[in-house]
Amino acid sequence: MNPDFKEQVSKYRDEINRIDKEIVDYLNERARIVLEIKRLKKKNNLPLYDAKREEELLDNIAKYNKGPLYNDNIIQIFESILRNVQILERGEDL
Repeated sequence: MNPDFKEQVSKYRDEINRIDKEIVDYLNERARIVLEIKRLKKKNNLPLYDAKREEELLDNIAKYNKGPLYNDNIIQIFESILRNVQILERGEDL
């Protein structure tokens, strides 16, 4: 085994940990913004769910993807994010 192997793997893992933290921070920031939109919609008596906006969001996500993940994979990830934020929205007492 290459003596630098453990050091290289450790360096990559540190980078992954940093990226994971940023992903978590961004997901929470995104959720806070979604909750603000929910508050505005409720205040203005508008429906919370917008199928057209969700379709537009997923189309945009596919356009943003530069790989190596496949579009289907990225869309599945975002569908999970959307479902989990919807759960959060239902739990919010506004």
